[in-house]
Amino acid sequence: MVHEETLDPENWDETKALGHRMLDDMFEHIKKSKKEPWRFVTGEQTASVLVPLTANGEGEKAVYEAFIRDILPSMVGPKTARFWGYVIGGGSPYGMLADMLTSGTNMPADSAFSAAYNVNKQALNWIKEMLDYPLSASGTFGSGGSEANFTGLAVARNARAEVDIKTKGVQGVPKKMTLYVSDQGHDCLDRSIELLGLGTDALKHIPSDENCKIRLDLLEKAIHEDRKSGFNPFCIIGCAGTVSSGAFDDFNALADLCEKERMWLHVDGAFGGWVKLSKTHRKLTDGMERADSLAIDLHKWMDMPYGIGCTLVRNPRDHIKTFVYGHEAAYLKTAMDAVEDQYHTGNLGLRLSNQILSLKVYMLLRAYGRDKYSRLIQQNIDQINYLADRIKKEPNIEVTAPVESNICCFRFNPVGLDESKLEKLNRAVLDGLWKLSAFVVSDTVIKGKYMLRACNVNHRSSYGDFDWLVDEVNKLGDQYSPKMK
Repeated sequence: MVHEETLDPENWDETKALGHRMLDDMFEHIKKSKKEPWRFVTGEQTASVLVPLTANGEGEKAVYEAFIRDILPSMVGPKTARFWGYVIGGGSPYGMLADMLTSGTNMPADSAFSAAYNVNKQALNWIKEMLDYPLSASGTFGSGGSEANFTGLAVARNARAEVDIKTKGVQGVPKKMTLYVSDQGHDCLDRSIELLGLGTDALKHIPSDENCKIRLDLLEKAIHEDRKSGFNPFCIIGCAGTVSSGAFDDFNALADLCEKERMWLHVDGAFGGWVKLSKTHRKLTDGMERADSLAIDLHKWMDMPYGIGCTLVRNPRDHIKTFVYGHEAAYLKTAMDAVEDQYHTGNLGLRLSNQILSLKVYMLLRAYGRDKYSRLIQQNIDQINYLADRIKKEPNIEVTAPVESNICCFRFNPVGLDESKLEKLNRAVLDGLWKLSAFVVSDTVIKGKYMLRACNVNHRSSYGDFDWLVDEVNKLGDQYSPKMK
């Protein structure tokens, strides 16, 4: 008799026992991570992971033991309460379980004949409601902010091209297409523009003002000059929370300009768009709902499991036309005829095969509700303002950029040091902080000035953690500054 293979276990009870152990271990890991510093991966851990692939495998239990021993110890990361270096959400126990259910169902997101379609539809509508975006808009989930921006800009390119760009391509446009963003825009935008075939020269970086917002006068001037030079200015990208300082552009002004110039408004709201849920700072997002497309992340400030982002497009027809072609296989066309296209994920992005990313969004939003997330976002903003106030009382630390939302930039600055020595000093302070806990803060350069940066999307942080940060910066600054004289 032929032996038939399967990936299902021979002994379900043993596999269930291993699964329960995995859950217990991960709950303990998350619980303990809050108070643990994040350490860089060691050489021994690296060597233990980079092993040859065996012919017959090592077995499920043995590989799990290797995970516990060699992989998990370096995976504390943003789960610690003192992590403000990068915009990485810390996740949650319930989010972990929701992600497990996504893998367990193993259903495609666009299955119109299962609950997956309705879950996707409802999760998108909840996001539109929270962001005050039109419910008639289309939307799709993807891997994160980079994909979300790429998708929105792809729709913008096709909608504002002067030819059928699907058949002619960017090589067939009569006039070079140009688009605009502030000099504070995220570099994933450059990547999107390059991959869309426009070339990074097409993306014009407009200088920002002293508050890190795009200068509207220079933006309008650039658009008019490009028109006179024979270009086709087609899109303005607004920043909802710049990565360096958390600044917000004036979206109503940008929307008015786009209407005047017949251009597309895309907003990169990867993490900052969720300021819309804040009671004290939601005005920063006024006009964001007027955008033709909006990119948003859920694994950053919403603390959902990686990776999950979302693109919303005001006009579903523009969205669908960008990604739907007339030559799909018959079985796909039959399925598409049975659903509303604006909720059919295979019509709205690069991916045709897509897991039901929306399940964790649906479960977490339904479990905690809008107000819970609103309070967490407000808490993060309040904590960053507390940090800024603490710094302003310190004689040797200064706030170095406007604190507009959830980011505070600062540096240790004793009397008598020039810019080059201040940079060297603060790099030493950063190195000292990372020895205490990796990536506790990061660094950036704004207007030519080197500084440290704390970005708070951490639901585990307390006010006392920010007191600790100020104290440690003072200690390290006092330790290293005599060497800079």
